[in-house]
Amino acid sequence: MASALDALRTETLSCATNEEQVEVNQRHLIDKILARYSSEYVVYRELMQNSDDAGAKGVEIIFETASPDSNGTVPDLSAKIKRVIFKNNGIYFRQEDWSRLKKVAEGNPDESKIGAFGVGFYSLFSICEEPFISSGSECMAFYWKRDQLYAKRAAIPEEKRESGGWTTFLLDLRAPMDMLDMDGFGPFIAQSLGFTGNLSDVTVYLNHHRLLNINKTIRESRPMAIPNTIRTTSPQKIFTLKSVELQSIQMDATQLVVAEQTHEAHTTKCQILLRTASGNLGVNVSEKDAAEMERTTKKRPPRDTTLQLLYHGHDEPQTSKDNKKIFKDLLPFPEQGKIFIGFPTHQTTGFCGHVAGRFIPTVERESLDFVIKCLQDWNHDLLSIAGLMSRMMYEDELAQIGNLYNKDILSRRKSNRADDDDSTAKARKELESRSLHALIAFQLHPTTPSPLVGEYIDVYFFEMSTLGLPVLSSHGVQELNNVRIPNPVMSAFLKNLLVLLTSVYSGSQEFMDRLEKAGKIQRISFADVLGELKSRVLTETQMVAMLRWWVDHKSKNRVSDTDIQGFLQAALVHSGNSALPLSTFKWFVNPTLGMINMPLPPKTLPYDITMTFTQLELQEISSVWQELSLHEWTAFIVKKPDFETSPEFAEKVLHVLSGGWNEVPEGSQKAIVALLAMKQCIPTKYGMRIPKETYLNSVTLFTDLPVMEFRLQPLDTLLLSMGARQSVEPRLVFDRLVNAGSWDHMQLVEYLVSIESTLSSVEIMELRGTPIFPRAGYPRTLVAHQPVNRHLASTLYAPIEAHIALELPVIEWRGVWMETSLEAEFLFQLGLERQPRMEDLLMLAASPNKRKVRATALQYFLENFMSLYSDQYDPNINVAFLPTTDGSFQTPLGCFSNTHCNVMGFPILQQDMKVHATLLGIEENPSPDKLLETLLESPPPSKEKARQVFEYLLSVQAKFLDHQWTTLKTAKFIPLEDTGESMVDPQSCYFYREDLLYRDLLITVDFGASANRFLKACGVKEDPSPVDLAQLIARSPEKYMQYDGVDRYRSTLRQIATHLDVIKTNESLMDEMKRSPFLLGEKMVNQDSNEAPSETMAEGGQDAGFGHDYNMGQVVQYTLARACDIYLVDDSVLQQVFAPLCAPIEELLESLYESLGSTWISSQVKDTYEKNGQPKKTDRSYALQSLIVERAPLLLNGHPPSRLNFNLDWLTTKLKVLEVPGIRLHRKFLPRNQTKSEETTACIVKDAKDVYYLLIKDQTDMDYFDIADVLAKLLLRRKKLNDSIWWTNLLSSSLENLKRKGFQVDRILNAKGAQKARIEAEKAAAATSGTSLLPSLPSKDTTAFGPIMQGTTTSTGSQVSRPSAHRGNSAEHQRHLQQSLNNAIARCRPHSERDLRCEPSVSQVPEALTNSYCDSRPLQSLKEAGHAGKLKFFIHKSCNKDDIKTKENVKSLERFAKLLLILAKDVFGLPSKSMHVMYDTEGQTIAFNRTGSLFFNWRFYISLGHDDEEGLAVKRKQGQRTVKARDEGLIYWFFTIAHELAHNIVLVHDSRHEYYMSSFCEQHLPALMDVMASLSKATV
Repeated sequence: MASALDALRTETLSCATNEEQVEVNQRHLIDKILARYSSEYVVYRELMQNSDDAGAKGVEIIFETASPDSNGTVPDLSAKIKRVIFKNNGIYFRQEDWSRLKKVAEGNPDESKIGAFGVGFYSLFSICEEPFISSGSECMAFYWKRDQLYAKRAAIPEEKRESGGWTTFLLDLRAPMDMLDMDGFGPFIAQSLGFTGNLSDVTVYLNHHRLLNINKTIRESRPMAIPNTIRTTSPQKIFTLKSVELQSIQMDATQLVVAEQTHEAHTTKCQILLRTASGNLGVNVSEKDAAEMERTTKKRPPRDTTLQLLYHGHDEPQTSKDNKKIFKDLLPFPEQGKIFIGFPTHQTTGFCGHVAGRFIPTVERESLDFVIKCLQDWNHDLLSIAGLMSRMMYEDELAQIGNLYNKDILSRRKSNRADDDDSTAKARKELESRSLHALIAFQLHPTTPSPLVGEYIDVYFFEMSTLGLPVLSSHGVQELNNVRIPNPVMSAFLKNLLVLLTSVYSGSQEFMDRLEKAGKIQRISFADVLGELKSRVLTETQMVAMLRWWVDHKSKNRVSDTDIQGFLQAALVHSGNSALPLSTFKWFVNPTLGMINMPLPPKTLPYDITMTFTQLELQEISSVWQELSLHEWTAFIVKKPDFETSPEFAEKVLHVLSGGWNEVPEGSQKAIVALLAMKQCIPTKYGMRIPKETYLNSVTLFTDLPVMEFRLQPLDTLLLSMGARQSVEPRLVFDRLVNAGSWDHMQLVEYLVSIESTLSSVEIMELRGTPIFPRAGYPRTLVAHQPVNRHLASTLYAPIEAHIALELPVIEWRGVWMETSLEAEFLFQLGLERQPRMEDLLMLAASPNKRKVRATALQYFLENFMSLYSDQYDPNINVAFLPTTDGSFQTPLGCFSNTHCNVMGFPILQQDMKVHATLLGIEENPSPDKLLETLLESPPPSKEKARQVFEYLLSVQAKFLDHQWTTLKTAKFIPLEDTGESMVDPQSCYFYREDLLYRDLLITVDFGASANRFLKACGVKEDPSPVDLAQLIARSPEKYMQYDGVDRYRSTLRQIATHLDVIKTNESLMDEMKRSPFLLGEKMVNQDSNEAPSETMAEGGQDAGFGHDYNMGQVVQYTLARACDIYLVDDSVLQQVFAPLCAPIEELLESLYESLGSTWISSQVKDTYEKNGQPKKTDRSYALQSLIVERAPLLLNGHPPSRLNFNLDWLTTKLKVLEVPGIRLHRKFLPRNQTKSEETTACIVKDAKDVYYLLIKDQTDMDYFDIADVLAKLLLRRKKLNDSIWWTNLLSSSLENLKRKGFQVDRILNAKGAQKARIEAEKAAAATSGTSLLPSLPSKDTTAFGPIMQGTTTSTGSQVSRPSAHRGNSAEHQRHLQQSLNNAIARCRPHSERDLRCEPSVSQVPEALTNSYCDSRPLQSLKEAGHAGKLKFFIHKSCNKDDIKTKENVKSLERFAKLLLILAKDVFGLPSKSMHVMYDTEGQTIAFNRTGSLFFNWRFYISLGHDDEEGLAVKRKQGQRTVKARDEGLIYWFFTIAHELAHNIVLVHDSRHEYYMSSFCEQHLPALMDVMASLSKATV
């Protein structure tokens, strides 16, 4: 293809004629060029650039008004400008300059000049139409002729030449403009002068008034040394930095300012100092790139060039506060600078400095060109040099800072001068500020409009030097990689580490964060800390700061054991005259224990270090460190000699121990006591004694005891723990005060109470175990003159009336007993009982012999229960102390408070005790387990007793658990008679009801409403479930058939089929159903037949063996049989021919029969065909082939791939149609080995090569039904009669008729031409070849089809018989259609259940080959509510029947039912019982079909306005005819009934459903018209 185009182009170019010049509209071209120039002062920028290129030193810009006032002293800034004159004193225009001026885009070829594209001059046309230029002795004027620009050049007479060497541009403005604002124009001029090589002075005039003058002066310069650490060559080696020169520039501005209010003029002056670096670059560009650059920019690259950086240093003095106004664009700090290409562009540099150089811009000169490869490389390398020079300027600044640091700070430090004197602090602050300024100035930011500029400069700022970036650190200027980011916390103890100054870091944190992410600077590491710790010993203050950091560091980081050990080993602490590592210390002091001023163990940390830390923090620092415990300190201090010799020292030690004694753990207390017990550390009046030999100074009973002597008594608890005594031992008291004979126990109690606080626990225990006290009411001695009979206090009770009444043993007591006295409290402490023990009290209450004591004990227990016994009481107590109504005594768990549980034989708590039932934990009812056990062990013997028991159990059924309900469902506890012998389980019986299905065949019970509610929870059902029905019928089918009759028996089978999914989960039931002969089989027999099966029943209860008369004297016989003996009808022809026992033709029942083992009749029949004559291709077969190809998409529409044997492509390309003289069909019914034969008009056969042929009989009308039937058998995996009828209609009707009826045939019509052309081509090819499509076959031999047919063809579904004789197409199709419609009406039946529930569903309906839609069916939940007229009436379960069936509503319902009956009986011929009226409150359901039962919504009858009593109200005019409400209602519900009848044939709402609905309407519309006419005549 490409070579052909090349040749064509060469031929065209070689032609000498038809050559035409391309025309350019110059005005439009210039306008488009100027549109690229967005700068506000682009004209002046271009003119000043040209002036600088021409070597001009000065420029004058004169703005002239229309009427200048030559004598005025103040300029009129509001006057309109009509002309601009621009003058420069550079060289005059040369011949080549005048020539280039007329040429657009030629450019200046001088490589030393900025201009590159030759379009800058044309910016003048943005403000004027016809510029005029004079230079030297010549001038040039530009003018327009239409859209073409012309120029005239002329010599200037000598007398008219301008003196002073000026080149002048005269620009008459296209339209008057306002005077430029000097606040914006002035900074533009100042910025433009920043990098001009020649131009140094610019003056602006308004008429003759000088408004502004800016002058630039080079003050001083010095060369900058290029260190050998700098890479001087750019990455692509285009540029090499040869030298750098630093210059100081001074710019002065003088401006005439006119006050807005007074209009007075005054002059202001300002000055600025700048620093620039000029780099001299060598250029090395390959010849290829140089040529490309010359082609693009119109000039070759220079051999040498210059790159300049303008930077405003920290210490450049400013002479005027107004500098920011006019010089603001030259002082970018802290904002970004601009890229200058002679003059500023829009491109930013990324840092606080301007960059000027021979960058190559885009055409509008506002940004750099990074598109063209050679220009991109040039700009990239030049930017790398910019990054290099910015790095050199930064390093130069830091070198100066470093010199000043060494001079002003380091030298003072070395000479031991104060580090914080004023001069040092001032110098440090100044250097920090200067360093921060440099960092901020050279910090790179994202650039605009191109981000590449900043990225390049940033990269080479760092990469063009081999050294790290210098920064000002805590020890002078250092490389960045050697410096750490400051940490305020760590700065308190890290004094030698190089860190960035805090002020510098905080001022440039964003920059430092970026450097940290790049790995160029690091934070202080743990290794840094260890390094400093190893280098020196920290002071105590530094050590505290360091440990404070360490605590925080460990809490935020995972620190290894090795690092912890290294840290503790490196950190040194002064201890005495030596420095010890932290790892050698073991303890720290708790200041609250008072050990600070006492001797401490050697391995204790100095308190000055640890005092600011909590104990938790100290242990966090080192897990080895522990608080110096009193135990450890005691072990150390007891070894001091002064402890046993000096009372003062011993007292101090005991006071330290007293201060923390209460917080010391018990084990440590014992250890401390063990250390002190044998030490003579207690001072007494008899000297230092061991603790157990001493008494507290409160002991005064005897004067000769060793009592302690302290200046300040230590803690008594400590002293007592050490063994000191606070009272005289009871034994000693006994020895000294009590004689050997009888003694008064009350006198002893009085003394013991006086010394109670001094008694130890051991002494109290001794008193508790000593029998001291006599019992009241018993002899004091058993034998005369013997000691008194004494008892332990714990065996006696307090001497009060209640105890005496209970006959309890009480203590002997003289005088009045007071429970609140000290004596009583002391006796209670020794064990005297305050009140009876609960166990003793309850045993008294249960005593069978002492009735009075029993009642008293129970009363005492109940009265004092809450205050004394509630905490210890447990209802599980095994003491029978509770009286019941039958006179017995029971435990709390053995009786109950609910009187009704007595019906099951449980004990009931006595009536007066029931108020205490909850208190004592007595249950209201027995537990469910107990109830269940009693019920099952002793079921009620009679129906009345059962009613009482069940009603009681209903009241407690909420407490029954799932496993208990499960037990009840299978337990036999329901009596069927009063003998108590016949019991049944709940799952085997049902509640009695008059309308109960199979009532007389089921076990029914009725114990009343309340009892029945309990039984219902146990599992007794109101109606048999589908599983129950299946089980009952499968076990006794004959009984149920005789009881029900065929209709109700079939309805029962439908219920079973509806819930087949549930039944399938019961595998044993499914097996039983498969074996049982319970399924209803149908068999067609002639009326005059003598055949009389032994088990047959007529439908509707007629004579045995007979049912409905279908046609030609045939009736249906019904037989109960197994599923495997019944055949499913998918081809009614086969049913008629062989008359086997068949299943009812209902999809719902068919699914049941098939699940249980029934097979489709077509699978049991083997079809073979016998042709008569040789197959051949004719015009008739060709026409049929074309028709099939054309209608193929419609035929397969709606059939998913899973239902197809072959797809659309196969049908349109592989199936061949031939014609034969005759065809005979042989059918063999395999179960009987029975064969029937008949003539047919179409068949499909297959040859040895698996090629399929559709054979049709010649010399007959085309029978589309036979053709559709054999096609459906071949293509569909299971064919049904409706498929054949449907395809017949698709084949016999024209596409236009199908489209008119709403079929989707657009794609067929569009593809018709293409399909036809293809078939014609095939036909022509076949005719040309002259070959036979099939091999020659014998005409009569039945085996002649061997090569064509392989095996058999299986019938796949039909529901009416196929005619056996020759038939015409239309009549046959109509007959089959009529039979389908009649069968659909015959399937209508009444709804036999009281309730109705239809689950919601959504099914996917394929309506085209590539499209489908969702067919949704809403939820229906209805209940029977009587009748509407003569029809059954159902309402939604949420509705109340009484609210619906008001007087007015009943009349409306009757009118609706009457309308439906007219349509059913007089129009459609429907059984009236198949019609039902329904009502719901919301939803879109107008009507629905439930397995042949039709339901119609009364709500829509009302809302649509069909109910106006007599129905004579005028609804609308239709032409000349008046449509009344009755007529509209008849029409509306006529179509509604037709819609629902179609669902007896097709379930989903697809185009087939629409077809059958239309067929119903067409067939019965005449009857509707007759009815409407008769009603109208009757009304008249």
